[in-house]
Amino acid sequence: MNCGKEYPIMGFSMNGFFLLLCLLALSSSSPSFGASSEQIVTNMSYVISATNLKPYDWRYSKVELPPFYASASIELSSNVNLNLEHIDKYPKMKLPIICFHFGGPPLPDVSNTAIEDLVLNDLPSGSVGDIQNLQNEEQCYPLQEMMTFKLSSLQITPGVYYIGLFNGFGPIRTQSKMINRGSAYSFTANITVEGCLNPRMWGEYCNRAVDDLSMEQSNGRYNEIVESIAYRNYSRTICRQKFDVDAYALTVMEPVQQVRITAKNISEASRNSREFSIMLYARYNALPDKISHDYATDISEDPLVIQLPRAGVWYFAIEPVFKSNVQQGMQKGNIEPCYLVEWEVIACMQEKAVSNCTWKQHVLQAIPYQNQIVYLPDRGNVSSESVDFYLEPYLSKSSYGNGHGSDNGWTYFLLYTEQGTEGYNTHIQLTSDTKLSYGLYVRFGGLPSLDMWDFSYLDQTSNSNNNSMFKLYDTSQEGINLYILYPTAGLWIIGLRHPVHLNNQSSPQTMMTISTDTCPNQCSGHGKCVFKKDLSESADYSYCSCDRNYGGFDCSVTLLSKAGYYTVHFLSLHEQRLQVIFLIASNAAALLPAFKVFQQKAFAEWVIFMSSGISSALYHACDVGSWCALSYSVLQFMDFWLSFLAVVSTFVYLTIFSETAKRTIHTAAAIITALIAQSGATRSNNIIIVLSIGALAFLLGWLIQLCTRCKSFSFPVGSSLKITERWQSSKDQLLGLMMAIYRYFRWGYVLLGVIAMSMAAISWIKEASETYWIWHSIWHISIYTSAFFFICSKAKTQNVDNQEAPAAASYELTRQESFARV
Repeated sequence: MNCGKEYPIMGFSMNGFFLLLCLLALSSSSPSFGASSEQIVTNMSYVISATNLKPYDWRYSKVELPPFYASASIELSSNVNLNLEHIDKYPKMKLPIICFHFGGPPLPDVSNTAIEDLVLNDLPSGSVGDIQNLQNEEQCYPLQEMMTFKLSSLQITPGVYYIGLFNGFGPIRTQSKMINRGSAYSFTANITVEGCLNPRMWGEYCNRAVDDLSMEQSNGRYNEIVESIAYRNYSRTICRQKFDVDAYALTVMEPVQQVRITAKNISEASRNSREFSIMLYARYNALPDKISHDYATDISEDPLVIQLPRAGVWYFAIEPVFKSNVQQGMQKGNIEPCYLVEWEVIACMQEKAVSNCTWKQHVLQAIPYQNQIVYLPDRGNVSSESVDFYLEPYLSKSSYGNGHGSDNGWTYFLLYTEQGTEGYNTHIQLTSDTKLSYGLYVRFGGLPSLDMWDFSYLDQTSNSNNNSMFKLYDTSQEGINLYILYPTAGLWIIGLRHPVHLNNQSSPQTMMTISTDTCPNQCSGHGKCVFKKDLSESADYSYCSCDRNYGGFDCSVTLLSKAGYYTVHFLSLHEQRLQVIFLIASNAAALLPAFKVFQQKAFAEWVIFMSSGISSALYHACDVGSWCALSYSVLQFMDFWLSFLAVVSTFVYLTIFSETAKRTIHTAAAIITALIAQSGATRSNNIIIVLSIGALAFLLGWLIQLCTRCKSFSFPVGSSLKITERWQSSKDQLLGLMMAIYRYFRWGYVLLGVIAMSMAAISWIKEASETYWIWHSIWHISIYTSAFFFICSKAKTQNVDNQEAPAAASYELTRQESFARV
């Protein structure tokens, strides 16, 4: 079997895969096994072409790691050039970083956690340190020029991961910007993933057998049901002379109450049977060992009890261990311990949960509604048109066994989010006419409790609002409004802890809404929701594109005050006022070319220059948040369109066209530049396009003039001029045209215009987010000043043919005299 083909992967998808592996390559070392090449097969080989990332741009890539892969080797190269020895001196929010998150796209700028924990060091041997809370917290790392890693499946748990690559982050990441200049980066990668040919063999070398306990009962039935409590049992009798480590897998298909593992009937055949322990290591979704595990205990002494385990695959490793190192060396080869290991899964039936199966749990149905998915109980008293439901009829009545107060009970709501919805948000809202008495706990894959939850809300002071994937809005004593951002696809369970008397109320008072929404809080009313596909083209995600004055992942951060001053930048009020004055007042430079063309009675050009300066001033007044005469998009279009048209008009003014031809060219230029401004006003290559259009019009005018002169110069029929004389006459005519062009311009002004335009080009290149105000102000002054100098360079306005009329007449008389003598 040969799976070692090369597959072209689009964009950054496998680049994200590489970076995920890099981040999960922890310093934890796994046991070394002998290679078994017949069990390993190369699955895929990927070659990633260069992928570019512009300033304050970001990309996501969904990566799904199957459970049967063994290892991966990766080589990454990029043009990132960061000095890691002085990286702490770089502004964090400008760094190119890689962030990862289990289940959904990362959001490093929702909370300060990811920014504060940003690792600012090298990655020696592929290790980046410990990674904790992977399911709830993303972690971010600075990108580097070269990365090479060899990783095994014991270091990387299978599942769906999202990689986020950010070229700068923070509130201004989602802000609408006039410019977006700075350093751009590109990446390439070569990745090889190896998988196990036998699905029952695991590990880096595919030589670790895993016994799947769930295969015994594929129908998922329970062995015994007592009242509402169901039991499912698995057992194995183990005898190992070499004290090998045995691995087992148990699939928990639904949220259960408990998984219990015990060791029984330890053999007394060996005189030293009491000198060893039976160590059990348990781990969710990955093989455990002595270092990497979720639970560990000596089951020969006490059973291992996993309370409220997550639904999914649990892996167990069982290893007999001598209690004395001396005895271990002397007697290990003389003993064959035997013991019986039992697994017991305890669950509730009939929509019950926990507390002797007396509390209620409800499975919610997913119902598409407009542009969202709502989740409702499967009950007849919920209207088909409803997007919410009254909560009290579904609450538990019992508080038995709570242990935290006899008046409180729990009610659970189960919802399943589909694959492909990880790029959206789960919205949970409770509203009431009276003070709420609920504690809200949310957990992925398992039933939540006071000790085990992923997100929680008790009140405004006790909640998970510091979590990067959890956000509260408009929460009060009468309402809870929260979002789980980019949640993992799968089973989510919402647990409500409440007084048991609430369901005895004569009339329901609390409404509950659970839905999958696109953008959180509808972008706070300060932006629009945008939809994109990740780079692997396998998943969609939504994000807020904020207005000019706002930023943040939900457009809730005010970046510019109503007075036009930045609220999140470290600038003094004086500095901000200076920026506003410069950006607006610098447009007064448009008066220079406007005055000159008005003096020359070129009224069309006068209108264009005056309109360009005014629209630019109005746009920048709105751009900095001071005052908006029209909508931001209209002002932006007018500014760029009239600026483009002013450039073309300057070139046309310098040519020799009739008024009719100029009007035609102005009309065509207005249409073309309007299309350019509408299709992408802020693109940098627009300047090149507009200058090319103007230069083309300039050259076309003089080319027409040249053709006219050549056409007007002809020899009469029967002329006996020699070839040398005709060539001399043509040279004289062309020389006359060149002299006319030379006299047509004042070259001192041309030189000044070139200097001013060079300054405008330098300021355009130097523009960045922090220095934008000063360089763009210089751009305004330089570009209008260059137009003024170029207009002043035009010395004559009459037709060049008229300038050369006396010389042409003199030449014609001389030629006629020569004909007469012949």
